[in-house]
Amino acid sequence: MKKIGSNIELVEKLNEGGTAIVHLGVNTWTGVPVAVKELRGNYFKSDFVRNKFKAEANKYLYLNHPNIVKLHDFIEEGDSHYLVMELIEGYNLNEYQNQVTGPMPVSMAALLISETLKALGYAHNEGIVHLDIKPSNIMLSNDEQIKVLDFGISQDSEQGQSNKLLGTPSYMSPEQLGNDKIDHRTDIYSVGITLYELIVGRTPFMKSKNRDQLFDAIKNEPVPTIPESPKINAIIQKATAKLKVDRYQSCDEFYDELIATI
Repeated sequence: MKKIGSNIELVEKLNEGGTAIVHLGVNTWTGVPVAVKELRGNYFKSDFVRNKFKAEANKYLYLNHPNIVKLHDFIEEGDSHYLVMELIEGYNLNEYQNQVTGPMPVSMAALLISETLKALGYAHNEGIVHLDIKPSNIMLSNDEQIKVLDFGISQDSEQGQSNKLLGTPSYMSPEQLGNDKIDHRTDIYSVGITLYELIVGRTPFMKSKNRDQLFDAIKNEPVPTIPESPKINAIIQKATAKLKVDRYQSCDEFYDELIATI
């Protein structure tokens, strides 16, 4: 078994994605199992990304909310970077939809997203914008608790535009693709896209054939309507408005309207 830092042993690989490998680890001092995300080296080719990631990981260490996966430590060894996190047993919402529910009933999707908004509202109040909200970054634990993870590319809400191209294209807001300042309403847009996907089973602009077409749709086309559910459709349309001023101005405002549909 590989050891990192002074007290973390990597036991086995749990899954692997484009930017990271997730391992099951154990804290050898306490015996507590942990999740360890090993970030791929090409993610850190840019000094800007590397330095920013370390700065934001330090902020993530201090986020403490029941709906946020707790970051225990950030370990840098040579060219390797590891996030040591609370181990959550369950599914991310992408897995849950693909393996369990399919497109979700409105009430189920609304409940899951309402819990997500609690986590983001807390983070926003701490001055942190997530910047990569999507179903695979929202966990549903085996005890049915929502946990938001991957604040690793988050940014201080005062930093403005420095992170505009970090994130996942299908969930990016218009301002992430342009010159407008990024703030907490960027996350609100991505939550709206995520809510749409949970209900419909796909992201709204999947018909775009390439990245340029996707970005053009994000900047210029409204999210398709969900005619069978006028209330939830109105909520999604407001959350995903092209102009930040036309969106919900806080997670609390979004939460209040969403919870009323359950």
